[in-house]
Amino acid sequence: MSPLPFLFLLPLLTPAPMSAGTVLGLSTPPLHFVIAADMTGSSKNPAYKYAEQARLLSQSILLNQVRSGDTLTLLRICEGVQTVADFRFASKNGARMGKADILRYVGALTQPCTGRGSAITAGLSKANELTARTAGTGDVIVMFTDGALLDDPGRGKLGIIFDKLLGRRDTRQIFFAGLSPEKDKNGDSIRDGFVNALGKAGNDARVLTAGAYDLNNVYPTFADAVKKARR
Repeated sequence: MSPLPFLFLLPLLTPAPMSAGTVLGLSTPPLHFVIAADMTGSSKNPAYKYAEQARLLSQSILLNQVRSGDTLTLLRICEGVQTVADFRFASKNGARMGKADILRYVGALTQPCTGRGSAITAGLSKANELTARTAGTGDVIVMFTDGALLDDPGRGKLGIIFDKLLGRRDTRQIFFAGLSPEKDKNGDSIRDGFVNALGKAGNDARVLTAGAYDLNNVYPTFADAVKKARR
């Protein structure tokens, strides 16, 4: 099955016209978006088209979800965590984020890793720090990852950090996308192993997961959750 059936999610950076009030979100409160792209593991294998999925998801969020007044942080995960961008998006005349800006940010966000190891847990820990900084603003965290934890030195603390993140009353939505159905070195499903590592908090209604091949079906649910988070 092709891992890229969700191209329709993007108007491919040519959106339909919207009113300034709708685009700017003038009648709704701002949100803080944290988009983290894990570029380790499967991202190095072109057969999975993993990087393409990460780019399309990130582009779709930047184009369709981020409004003027929202805070945006982009994190690139390799053997460590790199902050690609961190700013408040301000729009003039109802304009969305510019096409050139979106492509530049997403290109930097999804550059392949060259080293070994993974920092999925550190990425969530960084997201936890960032959400504390924007107290009183709803937080939406999106992590595109295959979920492989065997090379993550902090994996033993994943459940604890995830509990803290969900314990914040401003956390509106956490979306894990791209989880791999492949088996890990122990013969277990990478996706199942990741979900189990989240612990009981993984069953929270604010947590949404999508496998590498079902993002097409899950993204509309995520988009609806973002809309509700603004109310």
